[in-house]
Amino acid sequence: MLDKDVRHVVKKTVLKEHLSDPSTLVIEELGLDYGRNRADIVVINGEIHGYELKSDSDNLLRLPRQVQSYSAIMDKVTLVVGERHAHEAALIIPEWWGIKVAAMGSRGAVSLITERRCKTNKQIEPLELLKLIWKDEALALLSFKMDIDWRVKKLKKEAVYRLVADNFTVDEIRDQSRAILKSRTDWRSASPQT
Repeated sequence: MLDKDVRHVVKKTVLKEHLSDPSTLVIEELGLDYGRNRADIVVINGEIHGYELKSDSDNLLRLPRQVQSYSAIMDKVTLVVGERHAHEAALIIPEWWGIKVAAMGSRGAVSLITERRCKTNKQIEPLELLKLIWKDEALALLSFKMDIDWRVKKLKKEAVYRLVADNFTVDEIRDQSRAILKSRTDWRSASPQT
């Protein structure tokens, strides 16, 4: 079983309704932590739900680092894992992550078995979440709470993110980040601003 087999069944079953919902954004290969990690599939609607895919042909070497990146910003996470890695992967991920096991049937079709339902992440890190939005988007958000003069515009993006984190609650940052990502029209073609 390959990654493409797992991805196909996730899209066909789990994401079917999301893909046809205009109020939901489904992103594949979303860069996290300035691109140091990638989320296989992210669904953004009233929450951010990440899906990490590990087929039988994958290994779990990057999973601990991916756990850190996903857990810092995702409201929910589901690990979709091949049978070969299911037990070992369950020992690596947090209890609040969901687990779906991808099993190949006798005719070669892949099916998903829910081993554990995901729960809501209670430990969102606002500064990590803000890394998903660009500096100009963060400045526009900050303008709701303060005047943005040339000195603020000249700040490095990390300093702008810190100002946002200092002036907004975690729930406001979660809501605004989702809204910004869903309204962005050119986010694949443009590069994040420094």
